[in-house]
Amino acid sequence: MSKPNRGRNIKKVANWRGTCPLCDRKRVKLLWPYTKDGDTINVCKICYAHQNKA
Repeated sequence: MSKPNRGRNIKKVANWRGTCPLCDRKRVKLLWPYTKDGDTINVCKICYAHQNKA
């Protein structure tokens, strides 16, 4: 069966899709926070994973 509410919550967030400021990938979801020098920006899932890999 289909899921009628898929993606409804993220699509309410402004600018949820665009170009990642770290890797310059185009048309990706920018939902994960990245903090650098006290500034918080949203990055793609891959950049977020690389940042928190430790």
